[in-house]
Amino acid sequence: MNRAAAIARGLYIAVIYGFVLLPLVVIVFISVNQASTFPSRFEGLTGKWYQAILDHPEFLIAARTSATVALLAAIIAVVVAFLAGYALVRNKPRHGHVLETALMTPLLVPQIVISLAMLQFANIIGIGTDLAGLVAVHAVHVMPFALRLVLTGLARYNFALEEAALGLGASWWSTWRHVTIPILRPSIVAGFTFCFILSFVNLPISLFLTNPHTATLPIVMFAYMESRIDPMIAAIASVAVIVAALVTLLLEQTLRIRLVD
Repeated sequence: MNRAAAIARGLYIAVIYGFVLLPLVVIVFISVNQASTFPSRFEGLTGKWYQAILDHPEFLIAARTSATVALLAAIIAVVVAFLAGYALVRNKPRHGHVLETALMTPLLVPQIVISLAMLQFANIIGIGTDLAGLVAVHAVHVMPFALRLVLTGLARYNFALEEAALGLGASWWSTWRHVTIPILRPSIVAGFTFCFILSFVNLPISLFLTNPHTATLPIVMFAYMESRIDPMIAAIASVAVIVAALVTLLLEQTLRIRLVD
C-alpha cells in the first residue's frame, strides 16, 4: 500500500512538473527550429533566431527599459510591503485585517481596469505615460505579492529578539539592520524576485501606460507579432526564461536561501 501511494505521489508530482515545464521546453524547441514560420514542422537545429535578435535593436532597448522599470518597481514594492507588513504585525492595529485587505485589493481588480484607472490618475497628477508613471503603476500592481511574502515571514518572526537588542543598547535602525532584516531576508528577497519577474513580463498594464520612448519588451513583442510570427519571438522568450532561471539560482547560491521549493 505504501509503495502504491509513493508511486501515485511520484506520478502526480511528475504530471504537475510536466504541465508547468512542458510549455517552456516547447518554446526553447521552437527557438532552434530552422523553419521560418510559426507554428511549423521541425526542419533542423539552428541558432539563427538568437542571432536575429541582435539585428533588431528595438528588442534590446525594450529589454533594458523593462529591466529598469521592473527593478525600480520591485524596490519600491518591497520597501512599502516591508514597512506595511511590519506595522500590521508589530503594532496589531484594531482594524488591521481591513488595512491588509485594502492593500491586497490590486490582486482582485482586473489589470485592464487598473491600467485605465491609473492612466486617468496619471494624467490628472501630470506624470502621464513617462517612466515615472510606469514605475509607479507597476509598483502598485506587484506590491501585494511582496506584502504576502513579508507577512508570511513575519508570522514566524520572534519580536523578542528586537526587545533583546534594544535592551542591550542598540538603536532601532541598528536593530532592523542587524536583527530584523537579516532574519526576514528570505521573504524580502523572494518578494523582490517575484515582483521583478511579474513587472518585467507584464503586458496589460504597460499596454496603456507606455509611449514610444518607454515601450517595454512585452509591448514590443506584441507589436512585432501583429505583423508576423516567427521563431525569433520564441528565442526572445527563451532568453528571458534562461536569464530568470540563472538569476534565481545565483540568488539561492549567494544568499543561501530557497526561492523555489
